[in-house]
Amino acid sequence: MDIVLVANSPGELSALVKPIAKAFKEKLKDSRIILFLTPCQYASGKELEFARKNLAVDEIVSSDEYKKWLFGKALPFSFGKDGICLFLGGDLMHVTLIAKKLNYKAYAYLSGNLIGWTSFYKKFFIPDNKIFKYFMDKGVPSLKLKVAGDLMTDQTTSLPRDEARAAWHLNLESSVVAFMPGSRKWEIDFMLPLYERIGKILKKENPELKLILIVSQFVSVESFFEYKEHHIFDVFANFESLNAADLVVTIPGTNTAQIAALGLPMLVVFPLDRPEVIPLEGILHYIINIPVIRYPLKRFIAWLINKKTKFFALPNIKANREIVREIRGKIDPQFAAEVIALLLKDKARLAQMSKELKEVMGEPGAAGVIVGEILNEALS
Repeated sequence: MDIVLVANSPGELSALVKPIAKAFKEKLKDSRIILFLTPCQYASGKELEFARKNLAVDEIVSSDEYKKWLFGKALPFSFGKDGICLFLGGDLMHVTLIAKKLNYKAYAYLSGNLIGWTSFYKKFFIPDNKIFKYFMDKGVPSLKLKVAGDLMTDQTTSLPRDEARAAWHLNLESSVVAFMPGSRKWEIDFMLPLYERIGKILKKENPELKLILIVSQFVSVESFFEYKEHHIFDVFANFESLNAADLVVTIPGTNTAQIAALGLPMLVVFPLDRPEVIPLEGILHYIINIPVIRYPLKRFIAWLINKKTKFFALPNIKANREIVREIRGKIDPQFAAEVIALLLKDKARLAQMSKELKEVMGEPGAAGVIVGEILNEALS
């Protein structure tokens, strides 16, 4: 039996594909797991390299190979007669095309409220009852829906606080702030100078404060060398060291769910003063590339999305209330530094935020539910 997993961007590979692939391997040791990387404007360019090094998959089909395969070019391997396809991110249409070509049953894990091709998919796995009710109200049959839990909590691991601090020689009594600039070049190019300006202000007010820069697995460490020379960040570490922080400053994305699952207080910073560097989803991604109108149109779309979007942090979206503070729009480094300093002083608020984040994300185990349900249906 072949297991075909379909995803595309950094967050999906690290937070969704990794626990699912591991769960399938544990249940079906002799089955083959095939990962399709589909086209994505949010890709970092390192997805193929990350998948080869970090995921329990047997075959990987790159985005270019996938497009050629759709139009008839053979892959270096052949597919088995029996198998399933599982959507873990991107556009639901891609799994529809792949499953139809292979004559496999199609399943999907959906973490948001976008759904489609409902007649083609065998079942949709969703994180909670709120999304279940939303899809039911949209006319999706209940038999096609299964509450599995939040898959993003399954792969969220970090060293215990004491070990993380000891690894970087950080005093247990020191205040530590971690900054996460993202995993894509446009995010890093935009966020790191802003984080430096915020860090300088924080260090000036509190020279004993320690600052960690969290380097994504999808980015080369060399990308950060110039910032090491500025001596703003005391530590350059990966996600495993995140528990060393008292507070995490991050951009929106999958990372907000992973941080929340650890129960780490955070501040979400979303600059919108240069919306032209931010990719958009679906057909909008292509419309805004039309010459002449692209920049003014993208600024207007970004303004509209910001105005109509209540929350960008995933735990806030899940809870439908502000658990973590969000600073959006044109970011003033002085203001951001003041918010961070106030949060660090308010130990009661940090403790309450930690408690609420863990509660809203729920317990791990979604991968086991999803894999178990698929195998029960497929093998029966």
